[in-house]
Order: sequence, then structure tokens, then C-alpha cells
Amino acid sequence: MRITQRVSYANRLAKTFYSGDSLPISVVNPADNPLSLDWWTTNFQQESPDSDRHVGALKLYLALSRFSKIELSENTFAARFDLDDQSMRPDKAVIKVLLDRLLVKPRMMGAQLVFVLTEAGQSYLTQRTAENRDVSKQSVGS
Repeated sequence: MRITQRVSYANRLAKTFYSGDSLPISVVNPADNPLSLDWWTTNFQQESPDSDRHVGALKLYLALSRFSKIELSENTFAARFDLDDQSMRPDKAVIKVLLDRLLVKPRMMGAQLVFVLTEAGQSYLTQRTAENRDVSKQSVGS
């Protein structure tokens, strides 16, 4: 999906949502096939959705999708971000966990694969965001 931003912006945005070492976004490699749902469900690392990385990932993907040249429904993000200077994709292990936990569901928009937050996914994002805010307030108030 065509995104009207550059890789440098995507990486800066990723760092605002997740401060860890492994950003939840990757450059699309020749062996990747992010427009195929089957590709997302094979050869992945086991992860748990209970990490700040997964919350940050969802926020990042939704934020980048706001720059899509094609208008996307609310709570929808692309499986491939074709930025002005390079193509990137969500983290495969993150998407696999979100699919397994039914927090997102796949949908085709023409030839484009997109992921839509389910009601459970929206609740997860809201709850985890609130928990992170509460932890931040506690650590500031300590």
C-alpha cells in the first residue's frame, strides 16, 4: 500500500511507540511475500502479545496507515508499506501472534492484504495503552 512518507519517518515513529532494540517493522526482502496471508503464518518466532513491543507495533502500523494514498477504514493497516524511498512491512512474528489470538483479521482490498483490528484487538490496544499510562504515572509519582 502506497504510504506518503519516507523510511526515516517510519523508523522515528517506530521509536516513539517502542523503545526496545528490535523495531517492529522491517524492510521488505526479495524472499518476503507480505501480500500473501500464507506467508504471515509460516516460519515465525514464538512470541507473546503481552509485551510493549506488540502494543507499540499496533500503534505504529495504524499511524503509518493514516498516510496511505488509498483511504483505509478505521483500525485497519497494510501488510506492506510502500514508502516513498523503500518498501517495509510489519514484523512477521507480531502479526502471527495477533492473528493467532484473533486480535486482527486479514482482509483483501483489491490486490492488497490488510489487517483489521477485531473487537478483541481494539479492547487489547485500549487496555494495554491504559496500563502503560498507569505504570508511567506510578513511576513518575514515586
